[in-house]
Amino acid sequence: MDVSAKTQEKKKMGFMDRIEKLGNKLPHPVLMFIYIGIFVLVLSAVLGSLGVVAHTELGDFPINNLLGQKPIEVLKVGPTGTQVAEVYSNGLSYVVGTAIANFMNMYAIGTILIIMLAIGLMEQSGYLSMAMKSIVQATPMKLVTPVVIFLGVMSNMASDAGYVVLIPLAALMYYTLGRHPLAGLAAGFAGVSGGFSANLFVSSTDALLLPFTQAAAETGDAMAKTQLAGTLSVTSNWFFMIASTFVIIILGTIVVDKFVEPRLGSYNKKDAEIEADHEITQQEKNAYKFTNKIMLIVVALIVLAALPIDKNNVIPVVGDLSTTVALVSLVDGAMASSAADGFLNSIFFKGDMVIMLMFVIFAASGLLYGFKSGKFKKAADIVPAMCKAMADMAPIIVILFFVAQFINYFNDSHLGVLVASLGATLVKLIPEGSMFMSMVLMVAFIFLTAFVNLFMGGASSKWGLLAPIFVPMLMVAGFSPAGVQLMYRIGDSATNVISPLMNYLGVIVVFGQKYKKDFGVGNLMSMMMPISIAFLIGWTIVAVLWALAGIPIGPSTSFFI
Repeated sequence: MDVSAKTQEKKKMGFMDRIEKLGNKLPHPVLMFIYIGIFVLVLSAVLGSLGVVAHTELGDFPINNLLGQKPIEVLKVGPTGTQVAEVYSNGLSYVVGTAIANFMNMYAIGTILIIMLAIGLMEQSGYLSMAMKSIVQATPMKLVTPVVIFLGVMSNMASDAGYVVLIPLAALMYYTLGRHPLAGLAAGFAGVSGGFSANLFVSSTDALLLPFTQAAAETGDAMAKTQLAGTLSVTSNWFFMIASTFVIIILGTIVVDKFVEPRLGSYNKKDAEIEADHEITQQEKNAYKFTNKIMLIVVALIVLAALPIDKNNVIPVVGDLSTTVALVSLVDGAMASSAADGFLNSIFFKGDMVIMLMFVIFAASGLLYGFKSGKFKKAADIVPAMCKAMADMAPIIVILFFVAQFINYFNDSHLGVLVASLGATLVKLIPEGSMFMSMVLMVAFIFLTAFVNLFMGGASSKWGLLAPIFVPMLMVAGFSPAGVQLMYRIGDSATNVISPLMNYLGVIVVFGQKYKKDFGVGNLMSMMMPISIAFLIGWTIVAVLWALAGIPIGPSTSFFI
């Protein structure tokens, strides 16, 4: 690289370097929430001592001094008024007495651990890697990009598997097909990281964000006079995330094939320094075919059980699964809508049932493939696989403990109500019923989240900071808490591929250096920038149109209250 090229590279990376330096100054997420929790305790002591009160239409909420000696009354916030929910003799009894309950009451923990047990079996048995390789290898050249992006999006269910399996595999497949391997790397990275929130199934992200949204929605219910916090579930964004999968595939394919790859130019295979990939054995191929056949039967049985096959929706052995749904009602348009609502309210669309069905499918596929391929020799071999999955979840569990303390300090001190009431006052300045201003608020929040994502990693930790402020505020503006959570997910995902603080940034660069020796962060950023911009703008437009059309974003859930 000559002097002029190095100068251009430095100028190009100047802005990203400043972001990286600023982001690196942030403490580890665990320490950050410890510091923020302490700050909230001190702030509650100061404002509580000064007698600050949050005035709302439902009543007054005096700020509780969580470090003081006076009794603490935690008021229950609801649309019909206020009442004392909990009483503590002093601040110390509150802080110590609620620590364990704060953590154990987080719905996300059990959900995450259960689904990761099953995904751990899929990953450790080799089934997940085998599935990715088989699908990519069987894909025609013209469809490689959309398939790679799709697999990247779907790989998000399996924690970090997409980063370490799919991205290098995508680059290798492009190389094998005579296409530029860095374009394959870009496609894989776009799906895995840029499409982080999209998926055809409920993922661990849905469970991770839920407790923060529910806690903030309790305050929002008080401000907006609603009762929505208790209706939230891991499926609240499901319909929109299914559609988002195809949005990401379309946008990513257009940008990679029409902009990124042509800009990279032709590739000289002599520059590659790659090792031969693992040769798939005949036993693995047979195990993969056998597992897929069995899993098709399992899925078919689940679908059969879910469908309303008679007018009372009664399935032998299982019993009554939902509200009455008559097939004959589908002839009439109005009754068809009612039938659809009844079907969506069935047990199969409840959060816990969705998670357990995914557990059965994922765990069964991992076990079948593992024993058939020889990866698992005996029943005891599956234990280390599940333990590995739990070990990978350890950092998240540690973070969630301190996040739980912060959320409860913020809400029980009534600081959440105070901040929400101040924000609601500003929101009320917007003309009532102005759909245009509502859309401006939506776009502004999505872009704010995208900007914050450049400086701070971790989807759950960011949402832990933003949810208590923006969920109540935007609920007053007419948005549902599930809708606000969805906006956050769009902004948080779109700029993942250009964030200097993305955990796997260095790993992706190393993958790229196998095909281009001087491949660096600057090359990666310039390659991914158009993809990030396309995702942010295109995904936002889809969200705005979706909201205007009034289409549900999940079972019995929409953008607006």
